[in-house]
Amino acid sequence: MSSRRILVSVAMLATGSALLVAAGCGGSSKQSSGVKEGGTLRLNMSTSDVQSIDPAVDYEFLGWAIEYATCLKLVNYPDKPGKEGNVLVPEAAESMPTVSEDGKSYTFSIRSGFKFNTGEEVTAQTFVDVINRNLNPKLISPSVAFLKDVVGADAVVNKKAKTASGVTVSGNDLTIRLTKDAPDFVARLAMNFFCAIPKGTPVPLKGDTVPSAGPYYIASHTPNRTIVVTRNPNYAGSRPNHVDQMVVTVDTDLNQSLLQVQADQADYDVFGLPQTAAARLTKQYGVNKGRFFVHAANAVNYLAINTRRVPDVSIRKAINFAIDRPAIIRQAGLYAGLATDQVLPPTLRGYQKANLYPLNGPNLARARALMHGRQLKMTLYLPNAQPSPGQAQVIVANLKAIGIDVTPKELSFSPLLAATGDPNEPYDLVLIGWIADYPDPVDFINILLDGNNIAPQNNNNLALMNVPAFNERMAAAERLTGDARYSAFGKLDVDIMRDEAPWASLYNPTVREFISKSVGCYVYQQAFGAMSLAAACLK
Repeated sequence: MSSRRILVSVAMLATGSALLVAAGCGGSSKQSSGVKEGGTLRLNMSTSDVQSIDPAVDYEFLGWAIEYATCLKLVNYPDKPGKEGNVLVPEAAESMPTVSEDGKSYTFSIRSGFKFNTGEEVTAQTFVDVINRNLNPKLISPSVAFLKDVVGADAVVNKKAKTASGVTVSGNDLTIRLTKDAPDFVARLAMNFFCAIPKGTPVPLKGDTVPSAGPYYIASHTPNRTIVVTRNPNYAGSRPNHVDQMVVTVDTDLNQSLLQVQADQADYDVFGLPQTAAARLTKQYGVNKGRFFVHAANAVNYLAINTRRVPDVSIRKAINFAIDRPAIIRQAGLYAGLATDQVLPPTLRGYQKANLYPLNGPNLARARALMHGRQLKMTLYLPNAQPSPGQAQVIVANLKAIGIDVTPKELSFSPLLAATGDPNEPYDLVLIGWIADYPDPVDFINILLDGNNIAPQNNNNLALMNVPAFNERMAAAERLTGDARYSAFGKLDVDIMRDEAPWASLYNPTVREFISKSVGCYVYQQAFGAMSLAAACLK
């Protein structure tokens, strides 16, 4: 996920059951009987630590799962299953914003009564400080891509101003002015980048804690060992917060973690499940019946192709024709997902099925014709957790068959993000996944492929695609609303993959989760693509 980068772990998303979701079992159940207050939720985080505990910096599903429990935002998605969990609601704001007639000005009235765990009050100025801190060039926050249309944001990023002139306060009212109409702007503010944090929070963050005003806060973080999340004693909101604390054991073994959850020695693994677990868990517990859950997600797993290092589009298309998508899916275990050759997932409005590249197996004849006998060497970056190494073996064999010698380079998840987030890193291919930050095609097309969003660090455009004509079309589509918006993005998806082939899209995965017998109040939060840790309780 998460987003949720996100950039999300292929291991987490490459699981579950596309068939079950298609059969209508992709929803969530909420257990409410036998709820008790208090206790400790025992969490594992296999294979990696969080990228950062700073919400302005962290941009991956591990940290976002925790931050969803700790954050207070202007607007948020509720801890509810199914469609209800996809509907934005005001949180720190008294109501949804008042929007000017030209769609360029948003005014939020801030509720009184919210406090950080330190006792400091949350005010309208709190969110002004959050936005300006995010824009601080010393931080190099991924959130900048989501603030580029705020008036004065570019001046802060370019070190010409300390604060964005378009973000102002009058009493309890916060006003944000934009340079253009942006129909998705309010949804962006529900991202964890915009968590309330105290006045004067250092840039960059110092120490192993960060105060929060949500239901919980991070009390301590010992890198590569533990994260302790504790209930905020000053929380006055309506979100659930049943357990006293959550203790996250970091960098655990994925297979051992599964055994611990099954034996009630741990409650849940934030990273996910081994790819081989689906069949056994389905047989033992069924699906969506209390312990093993399968859900649909706005997500895609893909092979990014570095267009700077592989500038010839015919080679990128050859890769797309050579990839054996069904074999890659099989590496992820039973019911891993559905093959795709596009950027947008079919669960997202705007998707237009195009059938550009083979979904049922490789077309080596077409791929070899595009290669024209060329022999190349490439480096493939990937997560070191299964199923990615097994999938990489398939990719190596596929591309060897058309004259491309691929050398895999495995990294744990957070180091992988750091490495591939640097445009100067010498990767040719990246095996990765993405789950929506919010359910809009702009979060796939523009965030991942607009050349204007290429950043010196924390970069998400891993293909480093920068085609002016497409950049202009993305900017135009972003300003549209309604059917015109979705039609424009759907056409962009098809045209980009047909004409530029910056990725070899692989499959649309599902999300599966497994909880211990001690966990109650299970809620799958669809907007974030994971169990709500804030909602969880102990039986």
